[in-house]
Amino acid sequence: MGRKISDYIISVVLALLISVPFYGQQSYDYSSTRPQRPATDKGKQKKEKKEPEVTYPLFNGISVGLDLWSLGNGLLGGNGTGSAVIVDVNLKHRYFPVIELGYAASDKWSDNGIHCQTQAPYFRLGMDYNVFYGKKHGHMLFVGVRYAVSSFNYDVNSPSIGDPIYGEGLDNPHLPDDIWGGSVPYHHNDMKSTQHWGELNLGLRTRVWGNLYMGWSVRYRIRLKDTHSPYGSPWYVPGFGRYDSSNLGVIYAITYKLPYKKK
Repeated sequence: MGRKISDYIISVVLALLISVPFYGQQSYDYSSTRPQRPATDKGKQKKEKKEPEVTYPLFNGISVGLDLWSLGNGLLGGNGTGSAVIVDVNLKHRYFPVIELGYAASDKWSDNGIHCQTQAPYFRLGMDYNVFYGKKHGHMLFVGVRYAVSSFNYDVNSPSIGDPIYGEGLDNPHLPDDIWGGSVPYHHNDMKSTQHWGELNLGLRTRVWGNLYMGWSVRYRIRLKDTHSPYGSPWYVPGFGRYDSSNLGVIYAITYKLPYKKK
């Protein structure tokens, strides 16, 4: 009986020893013949797939805009008031030749009682470059330059000051006569001036809805050449702002892109 049990145990052990390498061989063969794809294939395929480039024809339409900042500036008590019509041509969605026609006026009293008035049109011509020309979102970031000119008449007056006792008009005491003493009247109307200046432009235009855009631009203006009366320079230059060698201006405009048929 004990011999039968020992023979049975030996048979089981031998069977296990024979089956283990066979099972291992079967497992190895199955795993080795199974087709496998490297885990990085999908990633490589996605990286190799490039987005199609955005291309535009030479002509992409004409846009017409209106400057609202200059108009609002005057209504809120700024140095001058006015507005401008801005027309640009879209070339390859990258280059934008632009013309600006505007009109501005100023009526200013200085602290020393001098009254300055002027009103006239102005003209700007330039080019903008769209930094976002390859983007699909429709927004535009511009850098550009302008050449501008305005020819205008201006008035500079120092009206008399009423005498509170005798009621007679007195000359403005803020304008002393350096030769004879006392004060002198100052009345000069229709003096002529012409100013040329350049502008460096940085601006953003955002699509609001359909063909309607809104945007702003910051202008650094540099006076190039000017002529004015020997009796005094103007206080304000239409389109340029306060008379100086340079100044900083802002334009906020609403723009509409005119519909056109693409070829």
